[in-house]
Amino acid sequence: MTDHATAPQPQPGDAVNAVNAVNAVNAVNAVNAVNAVDASDGIDAVWAPEVLEALEVPESPESPESPEALAEQQARRARRRKAAVRWSCAALVFALAGTGTALAVTAPERTDIPGLATAGDGRYTFPPLALPPLPSGKAAPDGKGKSLHYADLRHLLLPVPKEAGGSPAAPTFPAPKASPAASGSATAAPATPPAASPTASATPAAGATPAAGAVADWVPCDAILAEQQDPAKLREALLENACRAATVREWTASDGTRTQIRLLRFGSGIESRGTYTALRSKGRPKAAPDTKSTPHESWDTVGGVELTALESTANGPKGSPTARVAYLSASDILAVITMTNPDGVPTSPFRQVVTLQSDLLA
Repeated sequence: MTDHATAPQPQPGDAVNAVNAVNAVNAVNAVNAVNAVDASDGIDAVWAPEVLEALEVPESPESPESPEALAEQQARRARRRKAAVRWSCAALVFALAGTGTALAVTAPERTDIPGLATAGDGRYTFPPLALPPLPSGKAAPDGKGKSLHYADLRHLLLPVPKEAGGSPAAPTFPAPKASPAASGSATAAPATPPAASPTASATPAAGATPAAGAVADWVPCDAILAEQQDPAKLREALLENACRAATVREWTASDGTRTQIRLLRFGSGIESRGTYTALRSKGRPKAAPDTKSTPHESWDTVGGVELTALESTANGPKGSPTARVAYLSASDILAVITMTNPDGVPTSPFRQVVTLQSDLLA
């Protein structure tokens, strides 16, 4: 008896498995078909409803906002608006403050602003310098120290500064008049004989300050002798060179510095130069018994004016000399500037006075 292979009998679950396998194959084919359509260029395909249902993503229904959320959103917007307004106002205030500060700093003079003003160095405030009128037909000095000065000698003095009660306005001058003894010869005697007493009316009272704008007085030529330790040495020079006229101006500033400026006129530049040489070599002022030369090479010297500057060896509490003296020779005029202060005379005001007086004589 021959044994034959028996065909496997179908089991109850085989049909279900077969159906599942078919469905899986169909699903894979559908996905492949979708991918093929996506990868194609411009080729459209109609998807099966089953595929659309499988790929469709359900949308979440919108839930209406609650009253609390709306109120919070409105409050947030209100806070943002208020913050924007506050920052805008702050920016505007800063802009206005900056503009006002800039105007306040740039509008006034720098020296009038506290904290920005340059520290004072002792210099004085003088009115604008002005030269006096000349007599008819007379020319001004040529600035080379050779021509004569024809203006009124009293009007060639430096005016009183503001710190000593002077006026800030420029001085005004009357019509020019001939100075005393102006018509004398070059060898004539001084305007006041040396025998006259050089004390009583020779100079204004010590420390006195003339009224603002007041014209200086004529003084004897030999009034300068009373200020010398050895008057005889200088008296000889005054007689030999024939001083024609002299004037003086004095003031005491608020810092305690007393300034005296003497002008002496001679008949020629040679005579004035001779007295200048004798004064700087033989002169010994009482205000500065012991003096030494002051370097002035760095000064802004004026053309046509020769300068000799001296200072006392005694110093005040601040370290400055208690006396400073300057001799100026400008053609036919000799100037003697003396500044004294027990606390010391700073260099800046002394240099200022010497330079400005030189400007008037140049």
